[in-house]
Amino acid sequence: MQGSISIIYFIINTLLIVNFFTEVVDGGNLFGELEGMPILAPAFLAPIAVVPSIFGYTTKKDKLCLWGIILCSILFLFPFAYMILGTLIFGP
Repeated sequence: MQGSISIIYFIINTLLIVNFFTEVVDGGNLFGELEGMPILAPAFLAPIAVVPSIFGYTTKKDKLCLWGIILCSILFLFPFAYMILGTLIFGP
């Protein structure tokens, strides 16, 4: 159960990031006002989402919890990589 919480968070946040770049769903004012929030949110929320997976992995050694830890860790690093690569490509 703990691993599924982290994986559900990963899926929802990944869909928001993909929608941010591709604009598949035009949310009108809702997505227009969020602007860069789908990119910055994982830096603050991924550590919170990984805590249930770490707790579940220490108690049960479940593969779902391990995948939750891995995916949320990658999602945590995404905003930093996005900002660094954006600065390197487009300049300061």
